[in-house]
Amino acid sequence: MGAEDPMLHGLLDNIAVLLILLAIGLLLSIRQWPEWWRRARSGSWPTTPAIIESGEVSTVRHIRRYSRADEIATAQLAYSYQLDGTYYSGYHTETFNDEQKAWLYVDALKGKSVSVSYNPRNPAVSVLRRQQVFSA
Repeated sequence: MGAEDPMLHGLLDNIAVLLILLAIGLLLSIRQWPEWWRRARSGSWPTTPAIIESGEVSTVRHIRRYSRADEIATAQLAYSYQLDGTYYSGYHTETFNDEQKAWLYVDALKGKSVSVSYNPRNPAVSVLRRQQVFSA
């Protein structure tokens, strides 16, 4: 079993791919921690109507040596809402394993009315939960 063993190279390639995907997943999840924290705290917050103003998709691809590419697509929706004559805005992020699915999600919600939960002590802090997106 020398340094040029193809099985060893294949195993090392698979470990490298696994580590890269793990790092990408961690980076994407870290980016969503503030939203997860707001979602956890927002269970008793009041809700108000909001409009999905826009959306965009960012994609990270990793091409494997002997198989198809892995893809992680992040859809980010921008929404706005009004309370007592003051306008506020927020963002909602969802992750998909396919860029086309992420774009379908964004396109289906652009311009739609949804319900957001907001912090009554600080109305600029808001959360758009999944059930609020799909029940709208």
